[in-house]
Amino acid sequence: MLRASDLIGLPVLAGPQMKPIGRVQELLVSRDGLRLCGLVLENGGLFSRRRVLDYRAVRGIGATCVLAEERYLEDEEATRCGSALTGLPVLDGSGEELGTLDDLHYEPSTGQIQAFQLSRGFVDDLLSGKAILPLSGPAIAGEGAIVLDAAHEAEGGLLG
Repeated sequence: MLRASDLIGLPVLAGPQMKPIGRVQELLVSRDGLRLCGLVLENGGLFSRRRVLDYRAVRGIGATCVLAEERYLEDEEATRCGSALTGLPVLDGSGEELGTLDDLHYEPSTGQIQAFQLSRGFVDDLLSGKAILPLSGPAIAGEGAIVLDAAHEAEGGLLG
């Protein structure tokens, strides 16, 4: 598993010539919060169009770069910015707050989000580290919170 925040700033190389096509600026996540859908690339200039690399075009992710085919996401309606989720409280099905979302852990080959990294406050993070919450079902991301599916939350558990 990799952390989504580690993708930010990485250069993207595309095609057989490994042509640089930009750096990752932002991540797009599916509305159900279960997978990465796209990588927003830095704009080349003031009037350039927003480019979102389709995550299915990613062929490899290393510590220093992303290898991909040059294929862009055409419809962003079913996605939301990953940074918009960071800092939101994560609630269980009964409304109990488990912590605030700090990062996403995902499977690089599929983009499937497998766990949330949660902060439970500065002091708690220092004393016991940030918690890792494995996902076993949908997570509903609203404007003010992320709610875990009550039917699936018993299967996962808070690690960390």
